[in-house]
Formats: sequence, C-alpha cells, structure tokens
Amino acid sequence: MEPDGLFVYGTLREGGSNHAWLLRTHPEGLCRAWTGGRLFHLPAGYPALVAQPAPPDPPGARGWVRGDFVGYEDFADLDRALADLDPLEGVEEGLFTREVIPLMLEGGRSCWAWAYVFHVERLPRLSREAVEIPSGDWGAYL
Repeated sequence: MEPDGLFVYGTLREGGSNHAWLLRTHPEGLCRAWTGGRLFHLPAGYPALVAQPAPPDPPGARGWVRGDFVGYEDFADLDRALADLDPLEGVEEGLFTREVIPLMLEGGRSCWAWAYVFHVERLPRLSREAVEIPSGDWGAYL
C-alpha cells in the first residue's frame, strides 16, 4: 500500500517535546488516528510502538494505539519530511524502523501511513525493561 502520510504517537505529537521538529517539515494538517499495536514507555523517556493487527473492538479499546495522522501536500513533501525525521528517530542507528501501517482516522476512514516502530522481535525486551501503556495513549499516560 502507498502511504498517505505519517503516524506520530509520541514526542512528535502536538504538545510533545519534538512537535516543533515535525512542524518544520511543513505538514498540511493532522487529525486523530489509531493503529493496532502495543505501546511502551521506554526508560529513555519516549514511547515505542510495536505494530500488530487491529483488534475487533473499536479504537480506544485495548490493542489500539492513539496518535495523529500527519498529511502532506504530495509524496515529494512527505519524502522530504521523512528524510528530515529519520535522523531524529534513529533510523540509521536501528533505534526505530520506518514501516507502513494501517490507520483508522477520526471519523472512521482508513488509510496507510509511515510510522516509526520497534520490531516485534524486541517485544520480550520491552516487556522486561519498559512500561506497557494499556490505554495506548502516550499523551494521556504522561
């Protein structure tokens, strides 16, 4: 699937410590969104998403992660934004990987978006060393 934008769920969200970094990529707009997965608060002070299939229950239930869908005017703008954000997210160092995931947008529309995630193979370590956020909303957790 071709991604329509970017999904942010932690420090890049509005009110987050890196939201200004996101704004310098000149997004066209944003709206609430959810994806299937598990969310963890890392000892370093930021969250990690392990993407998983969406649960059958509606967004807001366990198994959903809350964030924002960030849209860009076109694919070239999105590519430039990702090139700017990849260093912040530690993609080259292997901290996060960038993957295309399915989203449910506020209002019920579905789309695909890039997201910075932890691989599912890291789940055992996250379970030992991080705090799982059952609500899936890092902003509410803080």
